[in-house]
Amino acid sequence: MHEERAGITRSDAVMGGRLLALAHENGYSELTEEVAALVSSPGSDPPSQITPPLYGNVLRWTVSTIADVVVDKIGPQVRGDESFELTIRTESGRHVRPEELPQPESTVMKAVVDALAGDSVAARSELDEVVFAMDWASQMEALVEAVLWLDRLLDTPVPDGNDTPPW
Repeated sequence: MHEERAGITRSDAVMGGRLLALAHENGYSELTEEVAALVSSPGSDPPSQITPPLYGNVLRWTVSTIADVVVDKIGPQVRGDESFELTIRTESGRHVRPEELPQPESTVMKAVVDALAGDSVAARSELDEVVFAMDWASQMEALVEAVLWLDRLLDTPVPDGNDTPPW
């Protein structure tokens, strides 16, 4: 789900980058304040199904960037590979699949999997569920968790060819 297909603008990417910088600097209170402002931004209530609010585009940018980083870390063979399975390794070492996560994290992770598979329509549909159907708290949680996931992923070393990726 590259930016040009997702309708993501430069300002969406700049805002996503700002959120990522806050996460990287451990500015969690500022991160949640910025996300709260996005969720409550003009155009977010009620959102238009035709033109998603800035929040939706920043969420799309974050998911698209997560997919791009996974490709950069693992290799281009995962792009378009519908058999690729993405799991998250918890702090306890357990591997969790998208459907095992609570909402809204599961929806965001499924959108990443769809983006990796090259199905931008399915990824957008998953994210539209967050943008247009979930409550304010769920929208906040979805974007904050996605940004934190992206920050951790960027700091993760490239896996050895024989090693399972640590995410």
